[in-house]
Amino acid sequence: MDPNQQAPNEPQKATGANKYLQPYKSRWKILIDNFLGGFAWGLGSFIGLAILAVIAGFLISKIDLIPIIGTWIAQIMNDATSKFQPPI
Repeated sequence: MDPNQQAPNEPQKATGANKYLQPYKSRWKILIDNFLGGFAWGLGSFIGLAILAVIAGFLISKIDLIPIIGTWIAQIMNDATSKFQPPI
């Protein structure tokens, strides 16, 4: 038998794209891979949402929309609190 040739019953080491299809991964390696993938996805989502919130806040601050919303909320608060105050 050639020393460079593996025995037919031994699994071959996966390389390249095949390493993701390798069925011989241990449960711990699968758990760690999935944990790190989920952690990276969550961190990316958090950072992306933070960037979008900053951009939206900046754009809204440049538009004079806040005084309109502020007076609308003040009117709602005034109506809500006047109903709870006892009559004099």
